[in-house]
Amino acid sequence: MLLKKEDRKSKWNELRGGTDLRKMNKWCKLLLGMFTGAAIIYAIKKYMCCKTFLPETLKTFSTPFKPRQAPPKVESIYPDRQTFAFRHNSPIWIEFNMPMNSATITKETVIVKSSASKEPVDGLLDTGSRMLMFRPYDEYPTDESGAEITITLLGSETGSGFIMDERGIALDGDGDGKPGGDFEYTYRIIK
Repeated sequence: MLLKKEDRKSKWNELRGGTDLRKMNKWCKLLLGMFTGAAIIYAIKKYMCCKTFLPETLKTFSTPFKPRQAPPKVESIYPDRQTFAFRHNSPIWIEFNMPMNSATITKETVIVKSSASKEPVDGLLDTGSRMLMFRPYDEYPTDESGAEITITLLGSETGSGFIMDERGIALDGDGDGKPGGDFEYTYRIIK
């Protein structure tokens, strides 16, 4: 039993589970072609080292391939709450996960407040590449039961600036993985 060439191809496609492109409707072929074209353009843009070799039409393809840069965040804070509870003039150290722009770390962007006072706590603010230290000039203000001391690092624009790293990316203070948001940490002083 001899089969025609077309019948043999159809039988072969049926046996191997493939699709016979001659029997697909025009819309399926169009969509398949568009998907294939997009995949080829994506692969070319993704893996080409230099854009000068690409034709002008591929240079304007608007899919971004740069990974988003991670914003800076607070990595650790010292002292711990138990140590701080009994030291009424303890300095506070904050370490960041990457080098920060020390010009943005000022008394306007680092605010230390006590629940026993309406005014911010006055003190020395010392900055390094990845470290910040606040030391009060006097003891933290307390009332008869003690006080809550809150340190706030501004990561959002509030008119007085915000803290950013050396790349110019704002501090991720709220921990959502995006630049912006204020970081707050509260200590309790026991009298």
